[in-house]
Amino acid sequence: AAAQTAMIMRIPIVHLHGGEITEGAYDDAIRHAITKLSYLHGTSTEAYRQRVIQLGEAPERVTNVGAIGLDHLKRATFMSVDELSESLNFKLTKPYFVVTYHPVTLGDEAPETTFQMLLDTLDAYPDHQVILTYPNADDGGRRIIPMLEEYARQHPRRVLAIPSLGQVRYLSSIAHATAVIGNSSSGIIEVPSFDVPTVNIGTRQKGRLAAKSVLNTQPTQTSMADAIKVAVTRNYKQRDEQIHNPYGQGDSSAKVIEMIKSLNFEPSKAFYDLTFDDVQ
Repeated sequence: AAAQTAMIMRIPIVHLHGGEITEGAYDDAIRHAITKLSYLHGTSTEAYRQRVIQLGEAPERVTNVGAIGLDHLKRATFMSVDELSESLNFKLTKPYFVVTYHPVTLGDEAPETTFQMLLDTLDAYPDHQVILTYPNADDGGRRIIPMLEEYARQHPRRVLAIPSLGQVRYLSSIAHATAVIGNSSSGIIEVPSFDVPTVNIGTRQKGRLAAKSVLNTQPTQTSMADAIKVAVTRNYKQRDEQIHNPYGQGDSSAKVIEMIKSLNFEPSKAFYDLTFDDVQ
């Protein structure tokens, strides 16, 4: 509604992270609608830049700036494991997993069933502690919360259930983790920059570009178990291989500023039609 109002008032809208696909969530239709209401676009990858152009936006108004969430990784000072333990009031000893599972809002993936299979799979790693963050407010989230709270009660020294870590604690926990497990977009965008593997469960992030360290699994216990094993052993990469994050190098803010400085706003915008050369 705010974007529509701004467009009617002839206020230019800058849209970041357009052109992305997340087939397991409602976000796609909303995201593409915002694209059409916006005038200037900063996408997180070149492939997404091409998709925004495909949606009819003129190429000169679409810039691949990378994922702006990566900029904080360059600026932040992260906690040590001891500092993190003190902040959480929970004694962390490596190794540990960070787990965030959100309900899938589209498709047939039953959240309670998938989450229970995930918990059962984690039982195969009694030497790994688990930081369990709460799901978001998507459909089914409230049904998962009692399950993770009960799991933490059953394993008080091994499992921490926490509603939210906050940005610094979350990124600090990722930095020292054996793997990040679940279906959060952070596992796709930020986690690969830490050279930490992601076990991405189910369809919620289906369609997103991902680094080699993102291990996609079916929402079955066998598939999750296989992926976690690969993550723990690091068998997804060659020894000393540097993982490339397709979402950029953490310099998005400067690119967005330059993009805005170059703005030459015209209240009306034409629909850009792809030509034969565009699709070659």
